[in-house]
Amino acid sequence: MITCCNIGFNHGCMDEERTALQEITESMGYGHDSYEYSYRSRFFDDCCRWEGVHCSPTNSQVIGIYFYFIKKDSEEQWFPDMSLFSKLKQLQELQLVGNNIGGLDNPEAICELANLQRLDLSINSIEEEVPPCWGNMPSLRTLDLSKNEFRGKLTSILANISKNIEVIDFSHNLFKGFVPFSILANLSNLKHLGLSYNYHLEVETEDPIWHLSFQVQHLLLADCNLNHQSGKGIPRFLSTQYNLQTLDLSSNSLVGNFPTWLFQNVSSVLSLRSNCFVGQFPEQLQSTLSTLDISDNRFDGHLPLHFDLILPQLFEFNASSNQFSGNIPLSVGELKHLERVDLSNNRLSGPVPGGLTQNSPLWYLNLSNNSLEGEPLAINCNMPKLHWLLLHNNHFVGEFPACLSNSLSLRLIDVRHNDLSGTISSLSVLMQLGAFLVGGNQISGHLPKELCEMQKLQFLDFSNNRFSGNIPPCLHKSLVWKNKIQANSWVPIDFTTKGISRLYQGIPVTLMTGIDFSVNTLVGAIPQAIGELSELHSLNLSNNHLTGHIPTSFKELNNLESLDLSHNNLTGHIPPEISQMSTLSRFSVAFNNLRGSIPSSTQFSTFSESDFEGNPELCGEPLQRKCSGNDDDDDGRKENPSEKAEERVFDKPLIFFSFVFISYSLGFWGFLAPLYISAKWRRKYFATIDGWIEHLFYIMYFKLGT
Repeated sequence: MITCCNIGFNHGCMDEERTALQEITESMGYGHDSYEYSYRSRFFDDCCRWEGVHCSPTNSQVIGIYFYFIKKDSEEQWFPDMSLFSKLKQLQELQLVGNNIGGLDNPEAICELANLQRLDLSINSIEEEVPPCWGNMPSLRTLDLSKNEFRGKLTSILANISKNIEVIDFSHNLFKGFVPFSILANLSNLKHLGLSYNYHLEVETEDPIWHLSFQVQHLLLADCNLNHQSGKGIPRFLSTQYNLQTLDLSSNSLVGNFPTWLFQNVSSVLSLRSNCFVGQFPEQLQSTLSTLDISDNRFDGHLPLHFDLILPQLFEFNASSNQFSGNIPLSVGELKHLERVDLSNNRLSGPVPGGLTQNSPLWYLNLSNNSLEGEPLAINCNMPKLHWLLLHNNHFVGEFPACLSNSLSLRLIDVRHNDLSGTISSLSVLMQLGAFLVGGNQISGHLPKELCEMQKLQFLDFSNNRFSGNIPPCLHKSLVWKNKIQANSWVPIDFTTKGISRLYQGIPVTLMTGIDFSVNTLVGAIPQAIGELSELHSLNLSNNHLTGHIPTSFKELNNLESLDLSHNNLTGHIPPEISQMSTLSRFSVAFNNLRGSIPSSTQFSTFSESDFEGNPELCGEPLQRKCSGNDDDDDGRKENPSEKAEERVFDKPLIFFSFVFISYSLGFWGFLAPLYISAKWRRKYFATIDGWIEHLFYIMYFKLGT
């Protein structure tokens, strides 16, 4: 009863620990006016009730700190003083994940925490060497330093690490040196080991004199120069690891035949990506793998017919960038749990199995860069969870898949460079769509007006098709092109700008935006509203039948880097305001009907003559035609509005010939009508004519004859 009362009426954490925690949170940048401080101050006296702080239920001493991503969006890095944490004497878990930590003050201080079992500093930017004492803290079970910039040699740390350690993760750092696997042989409790993506590290497992004492569950050895001294083979000790759930040997240039035996040893996730394995996919085994990545190797042959029997639990399958040929097995469509498929960059042919896209849980489908034929998707396809669809560079025919209107979560559609025809009709407003790429087909009809409602569009490629009609003036509704709201995509996006096809991936995807309507039959004027797309970086309207003037509103495109208006029927002058666009590095108005002088500016001096050729009435640098004094250049003179209006009217052939016909008719009948109506006028007219004739004969006979 006394113990229960003490627990129930406990007054909170100890004063010393509360003071230390207050200093820690203030060092993170929480001032007295911040929301976080106000939230915490409601329980100011009881730090055990602060967010991210966990205390023992018996003595209210702090035993856990869980600060996850509190400073992830902060511009200022955090440099915590680890001696403050050392004051929390009973601390068992310290997790400072994703807090933009740039370094640690007094990092050795936490070695005083005799009860510390878990130290997790992952997903930060810590640039320093690991104190040797971190490894041999007596109670330590988990040491996770992944995704930082730790440096130094790992051998000294791993050689003295606690024998009780269960989790070691040093992946994604800057460690270097040679690491013989034998220094881990006595870690009998080791369950998780991560050394991946330390590019200057060299890990060697093939030492014949050591014997393992552990059964590891998760082994991450990607891109760490594995076994480069012993022939680049798969570690032999894996054949005796029977509890493996996750194995990642990616990006090590390993050689050998298809390691089919790993299908039996690994129960969940197997990644052999980016190596040099050869051989064919196994036909006669059964595995419980949920994720299999064998991409970027040298595997060939056909995929097995009974794929669903070999890998019945498959959730993700990536066999891209190999040399697989033949058809995609129909049995792939029988995998009920399959959510991600990547078979791109192979030699596959034939149709896409209908079962793969009917009532499918797929959220990622990439079949690009093959020789697939027929309809791109089944007519009755239904993929409500689909986010990413990549079908470019195949031989698909038929119309754009109308069934994609059921996939309202789509973020990327890429069907470029196929033989699709027809129109894009019955398209739903895909509010999450960030990239819509249909270039290089034979699609006709008008540009779909639904584009105006897709407010997250970032890349739009409708080039090299047969689209007609006007450019929708409502494109300015897009939030991404208009404001600084960039969508993020982990999928690389191929987009052509400045005449070069570029692959945007990672952070560049978040910074780039573009519209490409080139090589179509679009008509009419360029909408003034496009000038409102201030976050647009690339605009290509070349090779169409556009008319009218270059909109002066283009001066508002403050981030535009590439503007191509060549091969159209544009008239008028190049607006001088465009010459002030400091971000513009590619500009072309070649082969239009522009006139006047080319604006002179530092920016325009970088463009070549070919960017302005094909405009007979255009003059000035860099063209060879010099401007005369009558040319309308940048001297500040403005045309009379009435003259411009008259010029625009009479420039149209139909109006001009109609005017001539009406004028001739009025003159002709205005002369004959009075003669027909009045006999008196007729007598006077003919008498006058007779008089002129007699006078003419008199001159010819008497004057010239003599």
